[in-house]
Amino acid sequence: MKKIAIAATTLALVASTITLAPAANANTRAENARYGLACATSGQVAAKRGADGSDLICKVAPQGSFKGKRVWQYAKWPTLKGMDVLVPAGAGGGYDTTARRMMESMKAEGVLLADATYRNLPGAGGTTGLSSFLNNDTGKAGKMLVMGFALVGGVQSTKVSFKNSDTVAAARLMGEYEVVVVPANSPYKTLQDLVKDIKAKKTALPIAGGNLGGIDHYTAVQMYESIGLSIKDLNYIVYSGGAQVTTSLLNGTAKAGISGWGEFQAQVEAGTLRLLGISSAKRVAAIPTKTFTEQGVKMVSVNWRGFMLPKGTSDADRNLVIRALDVARNGDAWKANLKKYVWSNNWLAGKDYQSWLEGEEAKIKKLYTDLGL
Repeated sequence: MKKIAIAATTLALVASTITLAPAANANTRAENARYGLACATSGQVAAKRGADGSDLICKVAPQGSFKGKRVWQYAKWPTLKGMDVLVPAGAGGGYDTTARRMMESMKAEGVLLADATYRNLPGAGGTTGLSSFLNNDTGKAGKMLVMGFALVGGVQSTKVSFKNSDTVAAARLMGEYEVVVVPANSPYKTLQDLVKDIKAKKTALPIAGGNLGGIDHYTAVQMYESIGLSIKDLNYIVYSGGAQVTTSLLNGTAKAGISGWGEFQAQVEAGTLRLLGISSAKRVAAIPTKTFTEQGVKMVSVNWRGFMLPKGTSDADRNLVIRALDVARNGDAWKANLKKYVWSNNWLAGKDYQSWLEGEEAKIKKLYTDLGL
């Protein structure tokens, strides 16, 4: 059992940046235009309202989910001949799922003309894949890297000389809230029960989650600090994924587990695990539990994933990809995936995403430095 404590006071991450996708709304004014929203006057221009800063035009959509409807859209339909996606993790995980579902959504909307290809390169906290992307794909079109919170932390934990922002930011896409679970036969019936015992037992009560410095770890730290404990009171056991966390709960190694809902959903629905709370600001209809905040643990935590392009990508090529992603993320296929996986829309594109990412890298670097990690 490995005990790890980590400070979180310097991290102000993406919880406050989650935004809701704009709903379809008749006759949206130009100053409020977004791709896919209904508009009133054909030919009207919404200056710089595209996701890449380009103009949107009010006209009848030629294809995609809005085909035949008069909506705000790009002057020219954005198309990509193909896309090869580097996934810095194994098949079947969060990065892999996000990449495949988005590429399928892009093809469904007609912005990706051929089936995407995928390269899974796990290892070293994701930096094996990131290194390959930087060394082998620089300047190449039709290449993309999927990444997120875990890879930002992976760069710091492995102490490599390169970082995520050395690539070119396309868009941050989705957010996924964290949940706390316990075995079905656990004496903890509510989050308050668990908190009471944590306060009493402190390091004698092991909490299981994913990699060191990752979103699960960060959520655990936030939780402890929110209930008035020192980070030294946290006994955090590191596992490689939700399946291992579940095993540790069922064999008694850990007393509670933290991860994304997708990691525990099947076990909760099967009755082997009990759901105690979710780290969202408001309840999520598809996840049957109260928020941490409404149970007295006042905190919000969210994982995120997005896409990067090779170093050396031109602004024109980056903007084309951003427009294609914008079309896809507003389409029916991607919206169905948000619902299926209980993901929140967490869109941020281009230079805004690049700047935000650089800020997160700086915060996490300072945190790891302060802790001597």
